[in-house]
Amino acid sequence: MTAPSIQRRTTIQEIPVSNDVLEAAPPAHSIPHRHPDGREVLATAKGILIATRGYGDAEAFEELLDVSRHHHVSVLRAAKSLVELATRRQPCPSVTTPAPLYALEFTEWTTLLAR
Repeated sequence: MTAPSIQRRTTIQEIPVSNDVLEAAPPAHSIPHRHPDGREVLATAKGILIATRGYGDAEAFEELLDVSRHHHVSVLRAAKSLVELATRRQPCPSVTTPAPLYALEFTEWTTLLAR
């Protein structure tokens, strides 16, 4: 014997919004930009290496480790450099690494992303 099914009806009500409320909303450009956390940056950098080199997850992370060791920077700094290069953005203003170091970090990946 099966239990009787219960049907629920949901009604959607329109909520009137006055123009005052719409005008009070802050413009999109005034909303602070959220910087991605370290996990997001690492995941993005690994995704770039997986897509461009055909690596698996572990191989992509290993390349990030190799680059970070070679240039004596953190894995996160190496990942940020790759993401910045891939998106053609300037380095984040919060990062205080001198400009020549960015050029060194990019050498491993410039030909990779030039295609």
